[in-house]
Order: sequence, then C-alpha cells, then structure tokens
Amino acid sequence: MKGEIPQPPRVSRFSFHLAALLLYSLLTLVMTWPLALHWSSAIPGDSFDGWQNFWNLWWVKLALVDRQTTPFVTDLLYAPTGVGLYFHTLNPFNGLATLPVQVAAGLYPAYNAVVLLSWVLGGYGLFLLVLWVWNRGLGTGDWGLGTANRIPDPQSPVSDPRSPIPYFAAFVAGLIFTFAPFHMSHLLGHMQVMSLEWMPFYILYLLRATQRQAAGLPWLRDSLWAGFFLVLVGLCDWYFVLYLFLFTAFFLLWKIFQRLSFQPLRHPLPTTQYVIRIGLPAAVAGSIFLLLLSPILAPMLSEALRYDFMERPASDLYILSAAALDFFVPNRLHTLFRPESFAWAGNQLAPVSERTISIGYAALLLTGVAGVAARRRSGFWLVVALFFFLLALGPALHWTSITAADIPAGNPGPTWTLYGLLVETIPFMRISRSVSRFAVMVQLALSVTAGIGLGALLVRATANRTAPRPPTAFRRPLLLASLAALLVLAESWVAPFPVSPPDTPEFYSVLAADPAPGAVLNLPMNYDRPGYLLYQTVHGKPLSVAYISRDDPRTLTERIPVLQHFRHLRPDILDVDPVALGPTVLADLGVGWVVADRYKMPGGRERDYTSELAAAIFADQPPLYEDERITAWRVAPPENPLPYLFLGPLGWGALVEGEDGPGRWLGDEAAVLIFRHLPGAAIHLTVRYRTLPGVSLSVKLPGLGDTQIATLPPAPADGEVTLDLSLWLGATALPTSVGPVGSISFISSSPGGVFVKSLGLNAQSP
Repeated sequence: MKGEIPQPPRVSRFSFHLAALLLYSLLTLVMTWPLALHWSSAIPGDSFDGWQNFWNLWWVKLALVDRQTTPFVTDLLYAPTGVGLYFHTLNPFNGLATLPVQVAAGLYPAYNAVVLLSWVLGGYGLFLLVLWVWNRGLGTGDWGLGTANRIPDPQSPVSDPRSPIPYFAAFVAGLIFTFAPFHMSHLLGHMQVMSLEWMPFYILYLLRATQRQAAGLPWLRDSLWAGFFLVLVGLCDWYFVLYLFLFTAFFLLWKIFQRLSFQPLRHPLPTTQYVIRIGLPAAVAGSIFLLLLSPILAPMLSEALRYDFMERPASDLYILSAAALDFFVPNRLHTLFRPESFAWAGNQLAPVSERTISIGYAALLLTGVAGVAARRRSGFWLVVALFFFLLALGPALHWTSITAADIPAGNPGPTWTLYGLLVETIPFMRISRSVSRFAVMVQLALSVTAGIGLGALLVRATANRTAPRPPTAFRRPLLLASLAALLVLAESWVAPFPVSPPDTPEFYSVLAADPAPGAVLNLPMNYDRPGYLLYQTVHGKPLSVAYISRDDPRTLTERIPVLQHFRHLRPDILDVDPVALGPTVLADLGVGWVVADRYKMPGGRERDYTSELAAAIFADQPPLYEDERITAWRVAPPENPLPYLFLGPLGWGALVEGEDGPGRWLGDEAAVLIFRHLPGAAIHLTVRYRTLPGVSLSVKLPGLGDTQIATLPPAPADGEVTLDLSLWLGATALPTSVGPVGSISFISSSPGGVFVKSLGLNAQSP
C-alpha cells in the first residue's frame, strides 16, 4: 500500500550461520594462499615441524586401521626399544577426523584438510561465542540475581531477531581470532597449536551451562557438551587443556567474587551451597573429560610421577616467554615486513612462531570501544585477557625485550610473577614449556571484547532506531563491519605463505620394496630431523633414531656407543673404538640400513665427523646405493661380536664439558651400566671420575639385593679405579639374543657430587 514503510527482509538465522561458514572457508583459502594450488602435493610451513605432524597423521591411520592397536606407543621409532607417544604432540583428533580424506586422497590432502578445519571452525566457534555474549547481555554479575532473563528493549535494533548487527560483529570477531598472527604463525608446522578450534566451543557451553544453572533452568545438556568439547581440546593439545582449566578456575572465582559484591551486608560470604551449585556445570564437564580420556591420562600420570624427562630445563621457560612488547608490535609474519620484522624488539631468542603474538591494532581499537561503551559486557573478558597476558610473560617480567643476558644459568628457583607462583602451585604445569602460548587466551578474550565493541559501534550507526525499519537501515552497519573486516584481514595478511613440497630421495622408494627386515639409521643425527619421519611414510621401515616432542631417556640414542658418537660428533664417557665396534652395535640394534644424506649436513664438523666415521665403519664393503645426495650401506652382522657396555636409562646426567674434558654428573638415582657380549673370563672396568669433597661412589650389583661390589673413595682432584668384575658379572649375566648381558650400578653418596669422565672395558675371552 502506498506510504507503507517497507519491512526489513526476512533472513533466517540459518542463513547467517551458513554465510559465516562459507566466508570463513573462502577466506582461509585466500589467507593461506598459495596452499590451495598445492593441496595434494605440499603442506604449509617451513619444512621442519610440519613433517612431524604429517607423520602423526600417517601413524594414527597405520595404528588404528592397519594394525588395530593404540597409537600412543610405537615400535617404528627408536628401534629396537620403541617409544611411548603420550607426551608427544600426536594430536590424534586430527588423525581421526581426516582418516576418510587420507584413505580416499592421501596424506597431503588430509594434512591440508586439518588446516581448513582449524581455521573455519576456529572462526565459527568464536562467532558463536560472541553471539551468545551479545544476545544474553553477559554482564556476568547479573546471573541468578533477577536480570538474567530480562525483557529486551523492543526499540533496540538488536532486539529484532532479524537484525544482522550481532552477526556482523560476531563474524568480524571470528576473523580477529582465527586469522590472528598467533594462529597464522603456527601454520608453519605446529598442527597441535593451530588446532585451537574447540576452545571457543568449550567456553561457550561452560558459560551457557553455568548461566542456566544460576537462573534455575535446565543446564545438564550444555554441561555435557562442554565436557565433550574439552575432550576434543585434549585430543588436539594438552597445553590448551591447561589454559581452559585455568580459565574455568578463574571464571568460578570471578562468579564467587561477584556473589560477594551483591550479597547483603548481613551475609558477607557466599554460602557453601552456592559455591557447590555454581561449580556443578564445570564439575560435570571435567568428569566427562576425565572419564573419556582416562585411558590416556592414567599412563601419562604414571610416567610423570616416575620420570621427569617431559620437563624441560628451567632456561626454556625464560627463552620461550613473551616480552610485553611482543603483543603490540605489528604482525611479524606480515608480507610487507618479513623477514626484517623477525629482528624487531621483543623476544630475541624464541623461534619466530613462538613470539608472533601481536593482538592487532584493529582488535585493540575495538577493545577500547568495548571498554568505554559496553563495560558490563566486556569487563570479564578484559580481566581474563590481563590474567593470561601476565602468565604469558613467564617467570620474569620483560617489557621490551628478552635477550641471552636475561636467561639465568641453572635453575633459579621460584619467582614471584603470576606464572612463577602458579608453576609452584599447579602440578605438572612446568611440562608446558612454551610459555608465550598463553597468548592464545589473550587473543580469544580480546576477540570477544572486539566483537562487543564493534557491536556497540554498529548499534550507534543504525540509520533508523524506530520499528519498523526500511531494508536500507542496516546498510551503514554493513559498510562499517566490512571496513572492520578488511582492516583485520589487512593486518593479518601473510600471503604468499610458504609451502613445503616433499624432498624424499628416490632411494626410499627403492627401500620400500625391499622385504628384508631391519631398521634405518639416518645420518646425520647430531640433532633430530623431522624430515626422516617424512621419509618413513614412504619406506615404512623402523627408525633407529627419530624426532618426538620430548626426548625419552629410555631410548638408546645417547646411551649406546656409536650412536653416541654420531649424536655428539665426539666420544662420550664410554671409552671405545667406534669403528671396530660399529658392526656389533648396529647389528644388536637391528639396523638394516645406514643412510647418509649429504644435503642435511652441508659442511663443517657435522659433515666431516659423520662422513668419516660412517666411511670407516663400512670401509670393507661397497655402498648399497649412492648418488650425489645419498650413500646407503647394508649392515651385515659380524661373525664375532665384540663385548661393550652402554648406559642405563636413569641416573646419568647429560654429557657436558667439564673443567678438563667432557663427562656426566650422576643424579639422585642409581646409574646403571650394562654389559653386552660378555666373555667367560677376565672382565675389567676402568673408571675415571671426580667427586666433590667428601663424596664417595658405591658400585653395586642390581637384582641381588643390591650387593655392594666396591666403594670408590672421594677424589676431588680426579681418581682412577680398575674393577675386576669377572666373578660378579660371570655369575649374573643373562643369556639374550645379543649374547650374555650383565649390569652394575653406581650410586653417589651425594646426588650431583660425582662427575664420571670415562668408563673403559677390558674383556678377554678364555
């Protein structure tokens, strides 16, 4: 009818959600360009940690589909002992979720499907969280106090369910979160860290459940969903579980504190009943998490109580912390600034992926708007951001930079920063060594506040605040939201992002067709290279040395001669001839092939020592394969294995340079020494050592009531003792597939008081 005001178009909520998902998908392909061109032939990143996660996908499929076994233990790495993967960044959710893709299309599309899934759902989860915060008016102090179900203002432009304003604001908030420099930097290869998509979902359902419980509404279903999403978080990254545990504790304390603020003076403290009631949703979610993941958590707890190898040196906590300035410099990976931006002020020591944690100026501006125009909605999130900001600064507060001069020697002990206090309070928190990753929670909280701030701006920009409104009423908010989105994407722009095609030598395809049993020893091995894991996905043979997230002392990499020599590019404390002993040790380890890759050792001592030792061990046989890059030898077991000794898994400190040469300090556990291929006659062990004043060294025979063989006297100025072990080891040696095996143990009268410089075996057959 003429003169009638046109109604706004009816757009269903489903359409807004579908549009958000489609736009996040499209923008992920754009922001990670040119990954889309290499979807089936390369992975994003710098060709390092990405191959470890590439292997993770391959192993999860091999374990679950081909072998029907647990993926948390493997015999394909560190053969012949194998290794547990409980503290490895296995992120099994990604392996499970992309199994259909891997089976149908291969490993490269499966890896890149994880990228798409992480970025799209990361943005969408934050989108849902901001929608809920906006529509519920999350002034969290109101819950259960009479205003949680308040009637919205019918004149408000966001009270109309057809209003797109909350969706515009939530969509931009999702962009801020999922395309944040933190997220994009871990696309370099940290699949477990880039899989942050389930964190907003957990927080959303925890808040929903808690609000509904406080308002007397059904809440159990939302709490169960929160537990389910927490399980998914745990199957991606344990760091994130820790962060959400801290968020949950902080949130509950916030609720209790607010209860204190609203209580009448005659009831100054919240009742026990209230504390229990407000914590019920979190308790249910936590119980679901513990129940469903107990098969993984139980062995992790057992190992953490028994061993400490998953805890990194205290210096790592300082090196991998954030400087405050890291949050406020521009995006270090931005196309316009790299690589010069890698040397900007801030942390100068951590890898660039660990210090690219910029919040973004658009997000900070919108956060400022939220702090002014929507204090009640944004207050909680601002305090959350501050809490995790302080945690990310680590055990020492650095405002502008972190340099080598800031890293303490040894273990400096407890500190009084927020992080330092929590490390001393929360069990196992020290395991999470990459302290700057707390920045993900800063980014999440400020993404929410930025969405609140943008929503406040869009409300003010609504052309007509009276209902009904014409279809053009939301044109200005749409233009403002589009401008905000463009600013966010411009700040986050990292394209062209590096991609890594495989560099697998042709030899490994030939090796895959060889039916002979045996493991592969890849050289060089002075440090662990994830490229060897990529090659294993082609040849399928066990690896003698590998690359996992936490070095396990029970593997043989640094305990057995020959491997020790290749590892340290020099002798260890075992006084042996690695050339003569090489065939025996390699055969005992089940090594079938030794492969030297010259492309991975371009020069220097790494190449000279590795090449010379390998050539000397195999001097009497021609290579199995050789080209400009690869030289490979087939290992033939010796006719007469030589006796030798190697270190037990515990009690031996790391190889360090002492005042007059290398050695190892003994720890507080018995340091076992194991003998192989023992002859039936003379067995003599020469021990060169140094002690602190008054410290002695006991030598015992394990397994027979710890029978004491000898006591080595204090030797502050160096000592040398030769022990005749013929009687002891001859009586206790065990017959095995590698000949008779015996052992002794060293126990220092004071932990850290004995420095072992060398151990020499002189064993003669009758």
